[in-house]
Amino acid sequence: MPPRRSGFFSELIAERRGLLAGLIVLIVFIVIALGADGRQNPEEEQLGLAATVQGAMVQAGLPTVEVRNIDWTIILEGRIATTELKEAATRVAQAQNGVVGVDNRLVVPEPVDIETDILNPPDLPAAMEDLLLQARLSATAALTPIQFESGGDRITEESVATLNLIAEFFSANTVVRVQIIGHTDSDGEESNNLTLSTLRAEAVRTQLIARGIDAERLLPLGMGEYDPIADNLTREGKALNRRIEFLVLPDGNEGLPAPTTTEPPATTIVDQ
Repeated sequence: MPPRRSGFFSELIAERRGLLAGLIVLIVFIVIALGADGRQNPEEEQLGLAATVQGAMVQAGLPTVEVRNIDWTIILEGRIATTELKEAATRVAQAQNGVVGVDNRLVVPEPVDIETDILNPPDLPAAMEDLLLQARLSATAALTPIQFESGGDRITEESVATLNLIAEFFSANTVVRVQIIGHTDSDGEESNNLTLSTLRAEAVRTQLIARGIDAERLLPLGMGEYDPIADNLTREGKALNRRIEFLVLPDGNEGLPAPTTTEPPATTIVDQ
C-alpha cells in the first residue's frame, strides 16, 4: 500500500514546531544571561558613583569633602573653609552622571574675629618699635641683595626690584631715617675699598631719592673692609662681605662713625 503523505507532513510540522519552541526558549535564556552579566549589583553601582564623585571633588580642589551614596543621592560631609566652596561642592556633585540628588551636609566653621588695626599699630616702646622696623627693612633688603657691576658703583638691573621694595618701605614708614652702609671685602688697598664702599652707598641713596624718598632720611656711609661678616679667604666669604646694609636710626642718632685709614689713597679702584 502507498505511504500516507498526510501523516508524514503532520509529523514534520510537529517536529519543526518543537524545534522552533526550543529555539525560542534558548534565546530567552541567552538574553536573560547576558542581561544579568551586564548589570552590576546595585550596591556596587552606588559605590562606583560615590567613588566618581569623590574623584571629582579632588580634581576640583575640594579634598576635604567626604562622599557617600544612598539610593543615588550623594551625601557630602566634612568641613569646608567657606560658604562659596560649600556651594561649589554641590555643583560638582550634581554635574556627575547618575546623581539623582545632593544632600550637602558640609560644615563651614564660624569665622574667628581677630581685631587688628594695620593703620594704627599698637604702641610699643621706642626701642622695640625701632627693632621691628629694622627687622622688616633687613628682611626686605635680604630678599635679593643689591649688587654692583665689578669694580664700580653702578647697580645691576637685577637689583631694581629690591630698590623698589625698599622705596615702598620708606613710603609706608614716613618718619624712618636710615644709614645706608656700604661694605667691601679685603682685596686691594684699604683706602680704595673705603672709597668704593662710600660710592656704592651713595649710589643706593641716589636711586631711592629718584623714587621719591626724602634725601634727609638717607645717610650714606662707607665702611670699606672694616666690618666683615665672613672670612676673606674664600670666594664665598668675600661675596658675603661685599654688601649694602640699612641701619634704622632712632631720633637724635646720627648712626655709625666713618672709619679711618692711615694708608695713602690709591689712584685706581681695584676690582671688587
